[in-house]
Amino acid sequence: MSYFAHYRLPRGDMPKFNSPALLFLALAAVLLPACASTPAAEDPALPGAPGPAPALEEARSAWLRGDYAAASAAYERSALAQPPALAAEFWLAAAEAAVAARDADRALGLAQHIPANALGGEKFGRLQLLRAESLLLKNQPFEAAKALPASSAGLPSLAPRIEEARARALFGSNEGAAATATPAAPPAATPDAVPGQAVPAAEPVNAGGTALLLPLSGAFAASAEAVRDGYLAAHFRNGAAGRVRIYDVGSAASADATLGAYAQALRDGAAVVVGPLRKESVAAMAQQGSPAVPVLALNYLDESQPAPPRFLQFGLAPEDEARTAAEHAAGQGLRRAIVLTPGSDWGERTYTAFRQRFQALGGQVVETSRYPVNQKDFSATVRNLLRTQKDAGTRRSDVDMVFVVARNIDARLIGAMLRFYYAGNLPVYTTAAAYGGRPDNDTAGMRFCDMPWILAPGDYAAERAEAADLAGQRREPRLFAFGYDAQAIASTLHPGASLSRMPGMTGLLSVGGNGAVRRGLQCAEIRPEGLSLLETSPAPVGAVP
Repeated sequence: MSYFAHYRLPRGDMPKFNSPALLFLALAAVLLPACASTPAAEDPALPGAPGPAPALEEARSAWLRGDYAAASAAYERSALAQPPALAAEFWLAAAEAAVAARDADRALGLAQHIPANALGGEKFGRLQLLRAESLLLKNQPFEAAKALPASSAGLPSLAPRIEEARARALFGSNEGAAATATPAAPPAATPDAVPGQAVPAAEPVNAGGTALLLPLSGAFAASAEAVRDGYLAAHFRNGAAGRVRIYDVGSAASADATLGAYAQALRDGAAVVVGPLRKESVAAMAQQGSPAVPVLALNYLDESQPAPPRFLQFGLAPEDEARTAAEHAAGQGLRRAIVLTPGSDWGERTYTAFRQRFQALGGQVVETSRYPVNQKDFSATVRNLLRTQKDAGTRRSDVDMVFVVARNIDARLIGAMLRFYYAGNLPVYTTAAAYGGRPDNDTAGMRFCDMPWILAPGDYAAERAEAADLAGQRREPRLFAFGYDAQAIASTLHPGASLSRMPGMTGLLSVGGNGAVRRGLQCAEIRPEGLSLLETSPAPVGAVP
């Protein structure tokens, strides 16, 4: 059944949403598993409690007649009558009833009576959910999003409400008081008979839908959340059909959790699997052979590992930027480059991609200098690379460009040294990581290649307005755009669709060799007044076979 089989809205309190996608209604129809309705407990008495809790029947009666404030007060009296070790569920029920009564402050106050670690499993999920719903009532969507469980996959009877609340927090209206759903059954206050055992569904919970596998807990949680936000934003804005079920695969080095979630997604009936995000997990999934359903992995396999059929790869590889920079430079007639790159895996991969593409286009890397990752003073490094004679005011004359692999703080230091040692008139190409989001004097004049979401924000005015308040977009805008494009690609994996060349937030998308999605990027020059797009349009790049 749909979400509305579980929950009803009090009369006269219809929700209002200003999102063009009407996210609450869309989510009720398409997001996550469609669970069967849950019956109310027949006996709300607390097994093991010292004697009966007479206020429980009063609480149930008040709930069923719609007097949620009275129900909350009755549950609170029951909580006060119990020993502390047994009172947690009564406080939980009292707080849930307060949410139904639209009394957010009371709900949050009652929840504070619940000791840490007093609840586990689904009961702890109920506590997280009531806190989030209370914060939505207080028009605090960002705090509400943080209060929710990272994933609802392990909470089947709560999943619709969790993801409905998440969508309101991330994408929906701020009119929280008019948008909180009320459970049809009173909250249970019994550890042994909590209503929450979902009736078996007549069909797989995600039949025909999409499974999204992300590390929503652990070290990669912030990155995964940005990808998730972008994916769901695109899902609702594009009016995509089918459900999206999210699986938290954690951030452990082992791929066991990913493979387990993948197997569960297939049992749940997914028609398309999107993810995982980590490179090691992508490799482990590819080793399973041809997948039962199409897979869009959110990272690239090593070039030495062939992809099985129906296994696409999509990522934000720094190699894309390096190849595009090489193409743009060659298109400008530049042929002899010197390179400054960090002595790291990221630096080596980026440098190698630039060198190989530049040489393929007739260019030559004349000299390369590698610097330590934590280097603070680039004076000697840049002087030696340029062969600058400060007394004579000269530098080497056998090169016509510089390629700098650097993040913003290093790019600023290097840029200042390049000018100081007489290379201010040489074209300098760098990586997208060198741009800090606003122009500065040190990186002014540098050129870099990046996604349209960053370089051409005016092209996405409506999408930016909708995403303006999303923490994931503000914190990791490139990963948000990555998730957005992942949804667009995933939609082409369903029967009857195909991917040829598709303009996206992360670039012009097309499928290359070994199932790798390639991105055509734009290039820009950093100027004091802002970014200036460069005219030459580079060819699509990506994981070139």
